[in-house]
Amino acid sequence: MRVNEFRRNDPAAVGRTKTVIVFGAGAEPVALISEIVVRISDDTNRILFRGPVHFEARALDHLNATILPIVDRITHLLRIPLNNYEVSVVNIGAAASLDRGIEISGFSSDLPMLLALLSASLQIGLRQDLVSTGHVASLDGDLAPVKGIPIKLKAALASPAVRGFVFPDLERDRSLQVLTPMEYQAAIDSVLRHKGDIKTFPVRDVSDALRIFVTDPSIVIGSLKTGFYGLKSAPDNAEGPVGKSVQWLVEGNEMRFWDVLDHILVHRRVEKAHSLLKTYVDFFLNNDCYPARFGEQLLRLVLSLPPSTRTIDDLFPLIPPELIIQLTKCAGTSDMEDIRKLYKALFGEGLSGEPDFVNTAVEAESPAHKREMDLLEKLLIDLNKETLSKRIGQPIDRARASYAMDAITVKNGFEFNDVITAFYGHMFRHIGSPEGAVNRSALTSDAIELVKAAFKNKGGYNGALSEGKNGINGGMRLVFDTMTEHLMQEKILRHSEMVYKVSIDALDENAKVRLMAAFMKRIGPQLPADLRKKPPEQLALHWEQVIHAYLTSFEEVSALLRIL
Repeated sequence: MRVNEFRRNDPAAVGRTKTVIVFGAGAEPVALISEIVVRISDDTNRILFRGPVHFEARALDHLNATILPIVDRITHLLRIPLNNYEVSVVNIGAAASLDRGIEISGFSSDLPMLLALLSASLQIGLRQDLVSTGHVASLDGDLAPVKGIPIKLKAALASPAVRGFVFPDLERDRSLQVLTPMEYQAAIDSVLRHKGDIKTFPVRDVSDALRIFVTDPSIVIGSLKTGFYGLKSAPDNAEGPVGKSVQWLVEGNEMRFWDVLDHILVHRRVEKAHSLLKTYVDFFLNNDCYPARFGEQLLRLVLSLPPSTRTIDDLFPLIPPELIIQLTKCAGTSDMEDIRKLYKALFGEGLSGEPDFVNTAVEAESPAHKREMDLLEKLLIDLNKETLSKRIGQPIDRARASYAMDAITVKNGFEFNDVITAFYGHMFRHIGSPEGAVNRSALTSDAIELVKAAFKNKGGYNGALSEGKNGINGGMRLVFDTMTEHLMQEKILRHSEMVYKVSIDALDENAKVRLMAAFMKRIGPQLPADLRKKPPEQLALHWEQVIHAYLTSFEEVSALLRIL
């Protein structure tokens, strides 16, 4: 599963997350779902506790010595001032019947405490359908296993508000340093037994956890409110899990913003769209600058909206005009044309009329034709190399580059399977972990299937195994590169499906033909002359295949068009 894409519409809350607190010891301890709530405080104390919560001295020392410094380091790297906090723990449901205070005596609540503190500092909402547990074991943000996984998982299963359980990866070497062999096996068995009942997310560090708890909409809103939206990359001294967290939070926020706004508008959530756009404009007003190509991009988005969305009452104006007047005062001479487009987008001008792609130069200037041409421009932006690189190529390339190899050859098939399983788990841990990826045998099965598909034309699994054993063309380095390339192609295929559904699928047949005619006219110069003669009526029946071939390579475009 691709964690960052998981349930984009799940409700999120700032400074609030669920954990499991275990009461009592002995044969019958009680585990209850609770919430840690953090607010920014004006008090002079760094952390002030409210309500029936008591921290044992050891846990409190760890909070101040490890958890708080991680939060401070991340906020510093994001150029956010240090905050003081007010913390409370809220029991849900049956906890009230215990009529007792809450004592945090161990390290199981480290992870949710860290998440809640970060959420409050960054104004980034956390998913509310997840519960987490885990020990923050280092100042780098590494996580270590905790006891009581079976009873905590049972409590999560019993709560109708919980759909996912986040816990430290049990397959790390540190597990048996913390858990007895019996506790370790009980935890593994519990996770495997309930894999089909609840989503389980093993994590290794704070970066893994953030990618599960934080969605793109939350990052966009938080980055605009706290100011790190303008950062394009993490500082050079951002290293380890903390550095990975910062890099993920700052990278690609411009693209995130437009994707989130598009999603909100397509789903007709007008109030959320207005709120997001106002927050966006406020950010640039606070920085006394005009956002580059804002009007152009907003107009393209408006022109591509479904008719059912464009006709919603109160959709326009998208942004209060008084705010736009203030924003234009920040613009330079080179922004004047973009401001004109911004005002058109603001009030939805030029949205009526039938599109017409195949027409004369005079007709090309008509509002109806311009609407369709803007849709074409949006389509080409979604398909260009820069978009592919940011959305697909860069995350996969970084994951591949970060994998360290001990040797380029293996001794036998058992070692080969072990190595490709480790590599497969590494790749998906960085680009989106498979659901419940705790069972190593399941990971191995998936890794073998990936090798078979990647080496389909190179001898299949046996061809990959031979290369891994003999190292004729690079050994395991070639195997990993080929697996990576196949993962890339799978992501590209999914991207092509998304582009088709968002931009083309809802069009009527005539509009699809006209769009294909314009599309072929734009990419035609890069194709052989005989292929440019294919009628758009014929090609428009195969839009998805055309998009996928175009994303993959022009060689595939040529091959496809010869078949059609």
